[in-house]
Amino acid sequence: MLNNRLYKLLPLAALCCTLHAQGPGRLWLGGYDEFPGVPGYGQVQIRVLQDTVLVEPATLAFNFESTVAVATDPDGELLFYTNGCAVSDRQHQIMPGGEGLNPGDIAGMVCPQKGYIVPQGAMTLPDPDHPGRHYLLHLGASYDPVRKLRLGPLYYTEIDMDLRNGLGDVVSKNNILLAGDLGSFTAVRHGNGRDWWVLAPEFGGAKWHVFLLGPTGFSATPPQSLPLSGLVCEKHIGTAASLQGDRVAHWGDCKVIVSDFDRCSGTLDHTLELPAPTHWVPGGGLAFSPSGRYLYATSQNVLFRADLRPDPPAAIRLDTARFSYDPLLNSPFVVPGNTFHMLVNGPDGRIYGSTPSRARHLHVLHNPDSDTIAPAALDFRARGLPLPVANVRTLPHLPHYRLTSLPESPCDTLGIVHVAEKTPPVPAFLVSPNPAQDVLLVECPNCPHEPALRVMLHDMQGRLVLSAEHSGSSLRLNTQGLPPGVYALQLWQGRQYLGSRRVVLAER
Repeated sequence: MLNNRLYKLLPLAALCCTLHAQGPGRLWLGGYDEFPGVPGYGQVQIRVLQDTVLVEPATLAFNFESTVAVATDPDGELLFYTNGCAVSDRQHQIMPGGEGLNPGDIAGMVCPQKGYIVPQGAMTLPDPDHPGRHYLLHLGASYDPVRKLRLGPLYYTEIDMDLRNGLGDVVSKNNILLAGDLGSFTAVRHGNGRDWWVLAPEFGGAKWHVFLLGPTGFSATPPQSLPLSGLVCEKHIGTAASLQGDRVAHWGDCKVIVSDFDRCSGTLDHTLELPAPTHWVPGGGLAFSPSGRYLYATSQNVLFRADLRPDPPAAIRLDTARFSYDPLLNSPFVVPGNTFHMLVNGPDGRIYGSTPSRARHLHVLHNPDSDTIAPAALDFRARGLPLPVANVRTLPHLPHYRLTSLPESPCDTLGIVHVAEKTPPVPAFLVSPNPAQDVLLVECPNCPHEPALRVMLHDMQGRLVLSAEHSGSSLRLNTQGLPPGVYALQLWQGRQYLGSRRVVLAER
């Protein structure tokens, strides 16, 4: 009986394995408390670590519907967050002056109850010269009778975490960086390892605006025009950069535009246009594989992939990787009943995807650099990350925070070298017996007696079901009241995370 139960639950066991360093971009927030007090509705926090994804319900300051951005300190601790309508501090209180982001008719319809509705419409960037200050980029929108959502302006809001005893304060908001009819935006670290490039195309993708965020704030560079064909898409949403910062892509419902990007000069070059297959239905997600070789794009019903290395470039095309229907009933690529929306590179090397409606899951692409799109090799898991509450299209828009200097380039002048995330040395610990029934013993022989050990046990839906704290090198956990199944056990000592283990509770 135990083996059958374990086999059924293992595909959901994304909560355990080895923990690595945290850092920026690993804390994601979302969720929609549409029916307060009803199970399955509320907010959620997700910590995407190197080999571990920790998911649990959270009580946050507001709901999220598409737009979200989160700022953390270097240890991954929450500083502030937004849903595109307001800014909350880490105590889940609206910052003074934090209301009223993205003014206009859309905000009047959705704020404060729902959250702003621009997909991946916000991003946080650190001030290059002031460690305590942050820039919140956020994309406004207005109603358009034909396109429904017209994007623009692109705003920035400044937040100073040195104010209010470290809780932070909004020092200026809704500053217009770029007005007009826009697509989405993205950001790439400058080759000097300190500054940031912010890239925003106008609607149609032919004209791009590139801004440099440096020690004195934003400065504009001359607009750049791309040599595109006459085919103009009706919608433009997703914009993404490769993790190497050497390419950017922009999504339209009729094609994807891919350009090389120079991190020193901020210029775009060698533009490709990848026409959409005939079964393209508007979606909007874009993400490069970690190596930069492959580009993934979504329609509502299809996940596409393009190999960007063929020579000549004319051979590059979008291929179907997965789709939600199979008219011939024999394709190995079908994932029935699933739809696709936005995509984001997780800091764990995976690509995560949302759906265009209310859902209690995210899709997970475990091996985006696979040489083939065969199911076993690509390892796409529809609904691969279960969520405890309904999430409405919300997925973060992340720059590659860990990208630093461009070695041996003309702009590598500040001596800022790339430092890879390292796993801090942590004491080993044991959990026994495993499988267990009524009692778990957690032992950490080399742990100091202070601060106290803290154990947290989550079920496979990410819910915290049991916790305990004790000074010393061991701790007993009474599991009598828990049903049999697979759980994820986390061990902390103060603010240091010591790791996690998969725990099986057997039938009694």
